[in-house]
Amino acid sequence: MDRKTFMKDIYSKYWIGVREKKISFSKYDKNLCEYICKKVSKETNILEVGIGTGFPFGNFFQNNGYKVHGIDIAPILIEKCKILNSKINSQVGDAENLEYPNDFFKCVYCFHSTAYFSDLNKVIDEMIRVTAKNGTIIFDIQNRNNKEVTQNYKKIKFSKKNIFGKLLRFIKNILKIILGKGVPDWTNVIYEIPIYPEIVKKYLEKKRS
Repeated sequence: MDRKTFMKDIYSKYWIGVREKKISFSKYDKNLCEYICKKVSKETNILEVGIGTGFPFGNFFQNNGYKVHGIDIAPILIEKCKILNSKINSQVGDAENLEYPNDFFKCVYCFHSTAYFSDLNKVIDEMIRVTAKNGTIIFDIQNRNNKEVTQNYKKIKFSKKNIFGKLLRFIKNILKIILGKGVPDWTNVIYEIPIYPEIVKKYLEKKRS
């Protein structure tokens, strides 16, 4: 199973009930929002790539007077986003092929999501394309230079070789999803891939030249 299919059809069913219940609007999240508010004036078009259900970023900006658009690859998340955040213009979409015209947004952001993308460079290209000249593009990454991030990534890669363990985890995950109890163990699928910031920096410099 490829990562896009996993995120669209499987992981999203777990995520839809977890984001608001178990993950708070952290200080880190608030700082990102405040930074965008200082850079981008209200009543302008902004886009969230990987909006999920709209919490916390899309919801924050719609309540602060921005014209928020959002895309996510998972229909189930967009459906809930429309219910919870009627002011957000959200739609199902692929971050690698954004269905918006060139230079449409004053700001495009993507938080807590870049590690899920199959091709981050394509996503960066699309974010640049739909952002107006002198606009703002901001995103975060899972830093592969971070010791803890690297250790977790290696652990997941190694666990894929254990066929019996993989099958057992799959069965447990299905039961957890059906019963709605417990947190699934997604180590069967490498769906989060950290990246070296130096690589991103080099690619952005190449785009500027």
